[in-house]
Amino acid sequence: METLTLNLLDEAVRAGGPASLCERIYLVPAGGASSIVSPAKYTTSGGKPAYIFEYRNVSVEVEGDPTPELKKAVLIDSKNSHANRLEQIITDALKDGKGLLSKMPRIRVTYSVGDAGTKSYFDTQLPHRAFDGHIRVGDHQGEPTTVVDEYREARNATLDDLLPLFTLSPDTVAFGGWDSTRSRNQLRIPSVFNGEIIGILADQSDRDPSIHRAGARVDPVEASVSFANDKKAREAILRDATDLSASAQKSFSSKGKGSTIGLGAIPPSVSDDNLDGVAINNAICTHVLSFSMLRTFRFGKGPEGDEAIRALIAAMILRAMAGYNADPVLRANCYLVESAKPEMTLDMRNGESKDLEPLTPETAEALLQAAYEQAHDKAGIIWEGQTFEVDGNPAVIANSSADEGDN
Repeated sequence: METLTLNLLDEAVRAGGPASLCERIYLVPAGGASSIVSPAKYTTSGGKPAYIFEYRNVSVEVEGDPTPELKKAVLIDSKNSHANRLEQIITDALKDGKGLLSKMPRIRVTYSVGDAGTKSYFDTQLPHRAFDGHIRVGDHQGEPTTVVDEYREARNATLDDLLPLFTLSPDTVAFGGWDSTRSRNQLRIPSVFNGEIIGILADQSDRDPSIHRAGARVDPVEASVSFANDKKAREAILRDATDLSASAQKSFSSKGKGSTIGLGAIPPSVSDDNLDGVAINNAICTHVLSFSMLRTFRFGKGPEGDEAIRALIAAMILRAMAGYNADPVLRANCYLVESAKPEMTLDMRNGESKDLEPLTPETAEALLQAAYEQAHDKAGIIWEGQTFEVDGNPAVIANSSADEGDN
């Protein structure tokens, strides 16, 4: 089976090349067929948590049936969430200083948080990447970020010349971004990567397969603690417990329940509001890298230079994919393991395809290094850990809270 090389990537980023690369990974619950997994939770219009159930066309590789068939599935990881999984690999590289990803240009926002010192966030962590509000309301070297030439030029980039943005934040170009709060010249970059994980339900009936239950908490001191009839004690606790969230303070002040501040036991319960997981037969993780979309990106470096930058973007995403596959963390109680070797396929057009060896972190790193050297030679791209530093606006911290609510 052929290995993905820089030559193949170069062919893919040229006009008329392969439309996409697809990777499929088949998974099963780590605890075996009798265990359950916890899919992603969403909130209904009524405010209750829920899982997303839908029907998917399941192929022969999963069920052993020569004819693809509609199967009831649950969404375990959405496309937006899964892109963040890959970006976490880049973030870890930036923090650990390992591999070529650690030398990628980045934006870093740093907040002063009083006694806790400082907290920093990369553009790879922020929801809107280079266009995020934390960057826009901050300062760079004493000037508002939005008036700094380097940042302003990046925001003024277009799909006909994305180089200023790529130079500042390659992550935004690779995974997409939308400068949606700007009054005009809103740049919208489509993501060239799409990924998700679905689980094929063990129960294919019309019943709700969600398991509704919540665990207990045991307090070894006393099972029940209440300050409902002790206003003086409530006031003293609220006065001293300055770290309580606003919602905890409000609830404890009015009702005096010890459970509000972590005192006393909580018995196990069964409720529609308590989602514990679902039973699945197997799961499918899909990664798609669209070369067709990537070929719409231009960087003002001429055909060869633009192609070299596109190949670098593709190699960057593939390196993150390989990193995620090697360490596939989702969420608590959602532990999946591979049931077969991952399948990677390159569309060669006209209905033909080429099966490729799955990438490992080592082979993907070598591919990324080769793509970078090519982009450096042909387009002058330099990755030396350049960091666009932003001082977070102190008003953000002063007016923030851990409580979820209207923003």
